[in-house]
This record gives sequence, C-alpha cells and structure tokens, in this order.
Amino acid sequence: MIDITSLVKTYESMFLKFLFEYKLEFFAAFVLLFVGRKVFRASKGGRYTKFGLILSPLLYLAFTGFTFIGLDLIGLLACFVAFAVGLGFSGVLKDQLTFFERNGQLYYRRAVTTVLGWTVAFVLRLYLFIFYDVTVGIILSMILSYIAGLFTGEAFQIAIHKQIFDYNKSHMAALQEQDAVSEGQYN
Repeated sequence: MIDITSLVKTYESMFLKFLFEYKLEFFAAFVLLFVGRKVFRASKGGRYTKFGLILSPLLYLAFTGFTFIGLDLIGLLACFVAFAVGLGFSGVLKDQLTFFERNGQLYYRRAVTTVLGWTVAFVLRLYLFIFYDVTVGIILSMILSYIAGLFTGEAFQIAIHKQIFDYNKSHMAALQEQDAVSEGQYN
C-alpha cells in the first residue's frame, strides 16, 4: 500500500531542493514573467471572458494560499479575517473599474493600485521564502489575503459592470436606431 503522506513529503522535499538550488534563476524568471504580465495587463487592460472572470480570483487565492506555509491556526484565522475585510471593501474599487472595446472585443481595466499592491507583497513574500527560508510571514500573508479578498469581490463587481455595460450599449444602439428612423421621416 502506498503511504500518501510520505509520498507528498518526498515530492515536496524534491521540489524545495530544486527550488533552493536554482533559486536566483527561478526568482528572476518568475518576477520577469509574473510582474511583466501584471504590469502589461494593468496598463493595457485584460480581455473580458467568463472563464477569466472565474479563473483570476481562483489564481489569486491559490497563490495567496501558498503564503500560508508555516502559519499556525491564529495566523490562518487572521488571514481569513483579512480576506473577509477585503471582500467587504471590494465595493470601494468599483469606480476604478472601466470597460472598453478594442477590435470588437470587450476589455476591462481594474484598479492599478490593488494589482501593484498584491504583486509587490507576493514577490516580497516569495523572495523571503526562497532566499531566507522564512516560511512564516503573517503580515505579508494577511496583506495578500486582504487583497485577494478585494480581487474576489472585484470579480463580482466586474460581472455587475459587464451587465450595465451591455445594457447601456444596447440602449445606445436603440437610441441611434430611433434617431435614424426619425431623420428618415424628416427627409
């Protein structure tokens, strides 16, 4: 019979050995790809898809969950409370959310400060883990949990704003059609 616990610990130790052996290369590649993608999407906006709307908060939650390594029950509870507070305050960011169309595709741009805050906190947390083997980082984990709550709530705001955007677009099309009909009657 296979002992799952020892198998997981073996794979975990193999991964950590590989990670610490090539930590500078891993960290540099991660920062270039991850931060570069974040900066690009924050400045240019991201394409709206229903799948992306669901996947994005799940990825933030998964990456944030990585920072829970080494936390005790009190730390996990503090992170959960920070997540709930972030979820509650996500409505504040709805004014920083914008939709626009490019080449017939719908795009949205989220709050740059939130993206920047989460990215800096995550990279700092990863840096401490890789270079100093600091597994317990309650403050950074709480910050990441709070911002992950903001992103999760923001996904709901994006869905709501998408409905409003679609309504306004169809309403404007109906008004333009009505204006065209009215101009045709006067000509």
